[in-house]
Amino acid sequence: MKQLYFALVSRRDASALLIAAAVLMVYANSLENPFHYDDRHSIVENHHLRDLGNIPAFFTQPEYFSRDPDKAMYRPLLLVSFALNHAWGEYDPQTYHIVNILLHLGCSLLVWGILRQLVQAPCLSLLGALFFALHPVASEPVNYISSRSELMAAAGLLGGLLLYLHAGRRYWLLGVSSLCFAAGLLAKSVALALPLWILILEWHRGGLRASWSRLWPYGLIALGYVGLVWSFVVEAVFAAPVRTWPEQLGTQIKALIYYAQLLFAPFELSIDHAFVPADLGTPVVWLCALALASLLLWMGGLFRVGVLWMGVALAPTLLVPLNVLVNEHRLYLPLVGLVVALLGMRSLEAVRGLRWGAPLLLAFLALLTWERNRVWSDEAALWGDAARKNPDSVRPLVYLGNAAREKGEPQKAASYYRQVLELEANHPTARANLGNAYQDLGHYALSIEIFVQLLEDHPEMTDLHYSLGRVLQVAARGDEARAQYQSLPLDSPHRPLADNNLGTLFEEMGKVDSALYYYRRADELVQAQANRTRLFRQSLDRIHVLFENGEFGRAEMLCRVLLAADADHRDAGFLLSVSLFYQARYSESIVENQRLVERYPYFDEGLLQLAHALESSGRFEEAQSTYQTLLKRTSSAEMGQIGRERLDALEERMP
Repeated sequence: MKQLYFALVSRRDASALLIAAAVLMVYANSLENPFHYDDRHSIVENHHLRDLGNIPAFFTQPEYFSRDPDKAMYRPLLLVSFALNHAWGEYDPQTYHIVNILLHLGCSLLVWGILRQLVQAPCLSLLGALFFALHPVASEPVNYISSRSELMAAAGLLGGLLLYLHAGRRYWLLGVSSLCFAAGLLAKSVALALPLWILILEWHRGGLRASWSRLWPYGLIALGYVGLVWSFVVEAVFAAPVRTWPEQLGTQIKALIYYAQLLFAPFELSIDHAFVPADLGTPVVWLCALALASLLLWMGGLFRVGVLWMGVALAPTLLVPLNVLVNEHRLYLPLVGLVVALLGMRSLEAVRGLRWGAPLLLAFLALLTWERNRVWSDEAALWGDAARKNPDSVRPLVYLGNAAREKGEPQKAASYYRQVLELEANHPTARANLGNAYQDLGHYALSIEIFVQLLEDHPEMTDLHYSLGRVLQVAARGDEARAQYQSLPLDSPHRPLADNNLGTLFEEMGKVDSALYYYRRADELVQAQANRTRLFRQSLDRIHVLFENGEFGRAEMLCRVLLAADADHRDAGFLLSVSLFYQARYSESIVENQRLVERYPYFDEGLLQLAHALESSGRFEEAQSTYQTLLKRTSSAEMGQIGRERLDALEERMP
């Protein structure tokens, strides 16, 4: 008996290791892939992620989801993972891919654990888990870092389901399962499928009536979550839907058949599918609905459970209109349902050739996934693939143009944008990006003309003020550039960039105070911090030159400008006291110096200058005390010698 137990344990461990090895090997070539499109606003340029102190705010401030407040979403645990990723490797994409791969591995192991509970044959459970782990539709959530939300939500749902299956009467396990469910919801709303998955499974088992008492925690959590995100639901479904209800339902019913095609024949995967909307009056929609209904009526058992799980997982996209009609990452959870449905087919073990056919199928899926990872190697490869598969779509061409600009190929970028405008003459984004490309090419007049016209046509596109200001600045039209930058809304994501450029413009005009003000406003930018530090240093050097030229009044004014920008700046405060001293305004110099040494008590030059000013104004005892303080505090032999010599000279003069 003991030998049999250890043999089973060994077989189980070997299965887990096989799943882990399969995932790590098939996604090994994705580690060097970069950030892609939405990663820019949600990760790379999202400054909220750069401070772990913001983690509590992720749970109360949905606008922290993105650089752009209008892209707010309530996914706090996703933001926590990104913030921790940034703390680990800043913006090294490899560290983000490692986390995504490990999350997919975790989900694959959870699927294996669930299948072991649902399917009697261990070999079929392993086969199903490997099918899930290696299927190419998982390549998008693994490669696309922003789609980590799908992986985390799936991990929460699958972990909650596995614990539920193990719980029985152990209510503490049901509590942990509920916590997993809550964690999944805090990553993405698709985890809402869990209570319905459990209901479907209990209905299949015939224990639906007895299971209600164990399901109430999931219901409470689901209701609480819906209450948290209700404003987003109202906005997307009722207030400002991107399409009408008949069109939304018709499109997504048709999409269910399209998704089935992608799952069974994943050869034409793309980031931008050639899929068009349809309404409920379209005949193909009714044909799709009849096909789905007949499928459920035809089959029973676990097959029906799996199909229903797939439908439930896709229900949010059926009910909530989204900008993108179909997306591969939406198939991540339905893929679990597909595995359950396939393994639930009667007499699957009796299929001839399964022993050799299954490994060949898995190898084929692994090869497709490996090749799909290569498509994600850069923006040009990703969107070039999409453009080949969907040549009538403008979206891939826009992103191809953006990729060309980032590579320093503005002529190529302009060509892509012009192709977009041939397909859609008034495409605002393509027009704006064409203006940027013309600026890169040095065609400033054309660029300015495009931005001016675009602002007239679309005054709501307020960020164009930044784009126009930038090209005007490059074209040496500084006054007009300043006017455009100052027209930019304060909450614009380009506001820091505009403020930094305003600082540069005012610096060129010799207005140091205004330049420092705008550099400080743009302090979140590394470039603005560097500009501010440089301008301070140059101004301090300028003050020394003014001292040499005897222009002490102008030196004082410049010191006060620096202190207005940074009241605690030590060197600016010191030079202010010196400038006042040189003007024989000893009392004012002493006051400024006293403030300085109170703030910096171990600043030797400040103590020495204060003592010198006190001595020059005839306050000998205070000067003597200050020299003595300097001698006690200084660690510099040179300053100690100067202080001793001056103290000795003072004491000789004192009565």
